[in-house]
Amino acid sequence: MSHPDGVRSSWIRIVRWLEKNAAASAHALNPPATDADIQQLRDQLGFRIPEALEAWLRLNNGSTAKLVPHVDSMIFPGGEVFLDCQSIIDRHRNNLRIADDIGDEDWWQSSWIPVLAEPDAHYGLVLDARQRDGSVPLLAYRETDYPKKYASSLDELLAGVADMLEHGRGDGLLTRGRRASVEDGRVVWD
Repeated sequence: MSHPDGVRSSWIRIVRWLEKNAAASAHALNPPATDADIQQLRDQLGFRIPEALEAWLRLNNGSTAKLVPHVDSMIFPGGEVFLDCQSIIDRHRNNLRIADDIGDEDWWQSSWIPVLAEPDAHYGLVLDARQRDGSVPLLAYRETDYPKKYASSLDELLAGVADMLEHGRGDGLLTRGRRASVEDGRVVWD
């Protein structure tokens, strides 16, 4: 189960580290999502968004990266960017349209909410909001593969990144085998 308090705690740790060590990366984060941003996201998706995602968006409404990536906004180890509410809506809508166009409803499902993505490719992580047991697992998707389970929750994922940034160690899913350094004021993952 993905807990909003765990997401908040881990994200605050990540942002604090960025502000202290990688100011350019910290500045690439958007201000918090507003009530109107969250309501528009709910309305466009057509269902209530998971509490953990709402908690994350209310801290920062994604990063400044849009269609054209810039290095400051790629704060996650795989070069993914944190999607803002409008980017989530746009990617969700576009991926549903593609699934319909190709006649393959397994390619993208309406309950999948993109949260991290490579700005210029069909790669990233989605929250699977359809679980009836209250869990909200993360699925990884790639251009050539259907989404597969990646992590049990958003808080698990963010805690691994926070541990690696703060302590230089940890075995988080995104950070496994990677180390963070800082170049020109931005976080770079080796």
